[in-house]
Amino acid sequence: MSMRSMRWIYSLAVVTTLASPWAALGQGSEFPYTIRSWTIRDVPSGIAYGSAVTGLYLLGENRANRARTFADADLAFSGEVVFFDRYATRQWSDTWDSLSDHLLWGMGSATAASLAFVLSQQESSSRSVAMKNTATLALMAAELLLLNKGFTDLVKGSVRRQRPYVYNQELSTEDKLRVAREEDDVFLSFFSGHSAVAFSAAAFVSTVVSDATDVPDWAKRLVWGGTISAAALTAYARVAAGRHFPSDVVVGAIVGAAIGHLVPRSHRLGVDAQVQILNRGYGGIGIGLQIPMS
Repeated sequence: MSMRSMRWIYSLAVVTTLASPWAALGQGSEFPYTIRSWTIRDVPSGIAYGSAVTGLYLLGENRANRARTFADADLAFSGEVVFFDRYATRQWSDTWDSLSDHLLWGMGSATAASLAFVLSQQESSSRSVAMKNTATLALMAAELLLLNKGFTDLVKGSVRRQRPYVYNQELSTEDKLRVAREEDDVFLSFFSGHSAVAFSAAAFVSTVVSDATDVPDWAKRLVWGGTISAAALTAYARVAAGRHFPSDVVVGAIVGAAIGHLVPRSHRLGVDAQVQILNRGYGGIGIGLQIPMS
């Protein structure tokens, strides 16, 4: 199953569960997130931020699509692989590849179930409040997916790193060509999209559960440990499958975890994610995003 298909399935699982009627019921602690800080109170910042996220998604998609073109000569062994990445050039397993897809599907389902549980813990004085909380979490999840995919595809399409199987001397040229045509992603190795999605989901779910529920501390630690372990197994599966170098999955894990943690942190009550138009005399204009860490 392709990475694009997995992302659509992941998104559908989250949205479907968040939209379910039982997700909006229950009693518990005050809901800690809001979207008003960048949509209502500061409309220009909201427009700038939304445009930046959408633009990143579209730009990343464009770069990744341009990087999909390859010639037979691109599958020839070339160059030297650094020592800590050489392990991946000796790996090839369709079983591990399939397992990584199933793990990502499981992460999507677990994310949806966890967010529904978070909503069930909230005290809802009216249906409108419940719907507002559900919409807030749904928008945060959409923001998470757009940022993750946009940045991942932008880096993949810009770096154009060959997959480890190109360097695998145990695979024939015919096998490499067959895989390259089937998966259509020879130059999209760095960094790992599976790792980024898995770790962003793990960090997002764990942060939201920690912030928005009154479950015991041991349960919160269990959520962190369980989700990070599942994400780590997903990352290892990509290396064992021969689809990614260790450095691909390490960077993907760092980027995904950072996005997964910063998205909910940027929408906490009393916290403003500030978007500023910057001009520091270098002959250009930039957009700066400041997100408080706590």
